[in-house]
Amino acid sequence: MAIVEVSIVPLGLKETGLSQHVARVLNVVRESHLPYELTAMGTILSGDLDEIWTILRRMHEACFEEGVARVLTQVRIDDRRDIAASPEQKIESVRQKL
Repeated sequence: MAIVEVSIVPLGLKETGLSQHVARVLNVVRESHLPYELTAMGTILSGDLDEIWTILRRMHEACFEEGVARVLTQVRIDDRRDIAASPEQKIESVRQKL
C-alpha cells in the first residue's frame, strides 16, 4: 500500500484564496473512494499506487477545467512493500516511541 501526499496550487490567479480550487480537487478524491486526509498544506491519499496515479492526474487536471492556465503539483510517495502500512500505523509507531 502506498501513502501519497499531494499539494496542488493553481498559479496566476487574481485572488489569493484557494479554498474553492481545493474543494474542486478534493471532489475528485471523494469520488474515487480512496482513503484520504485533508491537511492544511495538502492531501494524503492511501491505497494502490496505480489507482492513486490515476487520481493524481485527475486532481491536477481539475484545476485546468476551471480555466486556470498554470498548475503546480507536488507529490511525495511512501511506497512500502514489506508490510501494509497506513497513515494511522505510521503515526502510532512514532507515538509508541515517545
